[in-house]
Amino acid sequence: MRRLATVLLLGLLALAGCNKKKDAGPGTGTGSAVGSGSGSAPVAAGPKCPPGNLVEADACTPVITADKIAAIGQQQTRLDELAKLLDQAEVVAAPLELLTAMRQLDEWKVLAATGGDKLKAVDEVIVVLGDAVKQLHTLQKSLQDGAVRLGNLEGELDALMKDTGAAKQLADVRAQVTKQVHEVVDGVSKEVVATLQQVVLPLEQELEDVSDIVIGACAIAKMQGGSDTLKESCTKAKAQFTAANAFLKDFKDKPQAMITELTTQLEAQLGTLISEQEKQAIAAAQRAVNDALRLPTPNPAAGSGAGSATP
Repeated sequence: MRRLATVLLLGLLALAGCNKKKDAGPGTGTGSAVGSGSGSAPVAAGPKCPPGNLVEADACTPVITADKIAAIGQQQTRLDELAKLLDQAEVVAAPLELLTAMRQLDEWKVLAATGGDKLKAVDEVIVVLGDAVKQLHTLQKSLQDGAVRLGNLEGELDALMKDTGAAKQLADVRAQVTKQVHEVVDGVSKEVVATLQQVVLPLEQELEDVSDIVIGACAIAKMQGGSDTLKESCTKAKAQFTAANAFLKDFKDKPQAMITELTTQLEAQLGTLISEQEKQAIAAAQRAVNDALRLPTPNPAAGSGAGSATP
């Protein structure tokens, strides 16, 4: 019996030793409760910074401010305002529809056959007007898209101003902001250049000249006893051309002014949040708009292809 008790005691002691070893497993260095079991140390969380700060070289850097966010909102408003102004661009389409209808009238065909080169300018301005109407709609869509992107950017920066968790890396935020700014500036500036070349420069003088030609032709047709349809079209012509010219005069300086403010404010306010490469792209976009305005004004007599003339 004494020998049996001794064996049982030794067995219980051995069992207790095994259980103790199992309990001590995590502290042996052979595994980790937060790792993958390979013994690697847990990844340290990024530093917590005050709202509006980003991490650069393991230090909190104040980058985002309420003024910067407000500036983005202001530029979004500018794009929206110019897009809404283009709702009035239908006044440019009105002379196009009028001239297209007038050209189908027999009386106009007789006038065109005997009117020499002057009435040929009407055919040419119809082509220019058609391109202009399409381009104004394209510009409006680009402005609307740009405003949406700026609104998204404003929301993202505002969220960083309120975030009290681990701060994001400055390099990561810069890459994201740079991409969004590029999409806005590149998209809008290209359509502004196209609008200056296809709308403002060709139509600024040409539409006024063709208006005089059409009104003069209408006077001749009236003296020759033109139809009531032609007389009605002639009555509308003066008012429609006047409205189209007034819109163009009011509109012509606004695209360049908008781009100048947009590029200047984005670069000044966002600063370190835009890459140096993108700052160069912004400057190039501004130059492209300025260069477009320096193109020679097309000669109405030369038609819509005059924009390629050598200065």
